[in-house]
Amino acid sequence: MTEQEIDDRTSIRELLLRYARGVDARDLPAVASCFAPDARYHGALASGTIADALAALPGAMQRYTATRHAITAHSLEITGDTATSIADCTAQHWLPTGGCRTVGVRYHDELVRGADGWRITRRNVEQLWTRSQEDDDG
Repeated sequence: MTEQEIDDRTSIRELLLRYARGVDARDLPAVASCFAPDARYHGALASGTIADALAALPGAMQRYTATRHAITAHSLEITGDTATSIADCTAQHWLPTGGCRTVGVRYHDELVRGADGWRITRRNVEQLWTRSQEDDDG
């Protein structure tokens, strides 16, 4: 593996982690920085553009007191300035009642390298499973 390939893989992995940290911190600019401005998005938040998903994110996050997104099982194919990535994510969503809803999803991403580094140009979120846990006191 060349030094460029290592740098690209590291940059893309950091991009996915920045996305997860941004969602958990409810930091819309950080989340937006992971995507090309004209990126396509299909998932629970929206089906259309990343702007549609970003517009829906604050309302979705209001349902939870906190979230934690953990990115795992990442595979990546890089061809020049484009890449495809598949990454699993386990997302915990804590409810105001004290319960927790945990969701397993798989991000299918297409990325492009531009002047500002790697950005997601298309994301398809595949829901794998859901588990809800009620508060032990309730």
